[in-house]
Amino acid sequence: MAGARALRATAAGALLLAAQSASAAPARWHFAFGRAWEISILFERKEGQGDMTRLLVEAAARRFVLLSQQDPSFRDSTESVQVLSSGETLTRRLVLSSFEEIPSCSSVRPPDACVVFSGTGGTFAAAFSDFGGAQAAVAREKAAALVSPEMRDALFALAPLLPAVAEFGSYSRDFLGLVWPGRFAAPQKLVRGERKPGCAFDAGFGFPCAPEELAREAKRFAEAAR
Repeated sequence: MAGARALRATAAGALLLAAQSASAAPARWHFAFGRAWEISILFERKEGQGDMTRLLVEAAARRFVLLSQQDPSFRDSTESVQVLSSGETLTRRLVLSSFEEIPSCSSVRPPDACVVFSGTGGTFAAAFSDFGGAQAAVAREKAAALVSPEMRDALFALAPLLPAVAEFGSYSRDFLGLVWPGRFAAPQKLVRGERKPGCAFDAGFGFPCAPEELAREAKRFAEAAR
């Protein structure tokens, strides 16, 4: 039921419609949440490759690019958060099964999952259960050491926004919440954004609209203004 409410609250309903086909043409939506922050959602599904959702976020005087990719089985997912100004990125790959051929996951034994964090400080892999058991403090410390203090502060500034939009769900509990549970453990409290033109915003992140997308956006908002 909570998932259904989330779909109604943001563009996730449109994402679901796109995802119903084996392949879907790239699609994008843009929302403003007052003057506090804005988000563009860029979605693509390719047959045999899975889903990719890119979130372009401007908030707390910073710009972020959040990327989520899932394979067709939805049992191997990779999420990353990049601070656009510095380019620094924190990545987490979560593999629920069939990770025996991943060298960094060699110490993990099924039915546990393998989680791999990568950042400017290197790579750290562990069993998913290590972040909730006796080894939790050690695992969190090693994962946190992969980012600079500036990156950590930028992620903390992003934290209050994550519960507000359904698409941020992949970045909270099973990603940033594993490393900093005190910062990223807030329950979801969805906020409705206002649909706005987004092509100029997206271009500022390096993801410009194609000519046909620009034409569709102009037509959509011209009709909405009537």
